[in-house]
Amino acid sequence: MSEQTKRNHAFLNPGRVRAVHKENPFAKISDIVYDLLAEAILSTAIPPGSKLNIAGIAEQLQVSRTPVFAAIERLKKNGLVIEACETGKYRSHYVLDISNESLSDLFVARKAIETAAAAICASNVALVDMEKLKKLAREFQTIWSAYAEDSTSAPSFSERESIDKTFHECLVLSTRNKYLIDMYQSLREPLSYLSVRTCEFVASKNERENLLILSSQHASICRAIESGFPEIARLAMEKHIDFCHHRCLMDR
Repeated sequence: MSEQTKRNHAFLNPGRVRAVHKENPFAKISDIVYDLLAEAILSTAIPPGSKLNIAGIAEQLQVSRTPVFAAIERLKKNGLVIEACETGKYRSHYVLDISNESLSDLFVARKAIETAAAAICASNVALVDMEKLKKLAREFQTIWSAYAEDSTSAPSFSERESIDKTFHECLVLSTRNKYLIDMYQSLREPLSYLSVRTCEFVASKNERENLLILSSQHASICRAIESGFPEIARLAMEKHIDFCHHRCLMDR
């Protein structure tokens, strides 16, 4: 068995599905499969550009094809998987293969949009639902602080990724700037990929200091916005995105 195959089996094995389901009997199988596949993709246990075989994954995890298909559809929505139409009516799914250069370009685009959004929100605090934004920031801090203390009992990867993505989307939508929002939404899938990738790669290092730094950054952005300081809000967002950029590229 090759080293790559061993890594694949370490992530995608039925024992992990059973363990999660035993701990949380109400968890949807498709959510468990999503977490396992996302983890395997981002760790490159499933290499970039690989074709995903729904039947093969279902057999490997000892689940039906339906939750695997649902998980792959969600991975596609979040930019980790792309779909290609091949012969006739059949569709194939491939793991996203993105170069360092493309990833850097995507971070540059994200920084341009979101630093501007943070500054706009700080200039028009009355139009921003600060309670919602602060609640998301608190949840982000709580969830990552818990991971820093004990990664085995912390909330799941998908929960961490969802809170991160919701915070950034809420901030951009709060600008009420149609053109900025349109630009952001045109990049929805690749930006979802960045959120997923950041959450997984920061977690994979399990460096307590960096986890705690990340956990506090959304709160810092909120404080700058609520205080009405556009330039400080811009810099807080820039610092956050640069931190994520560095963490995502350091091992590529």
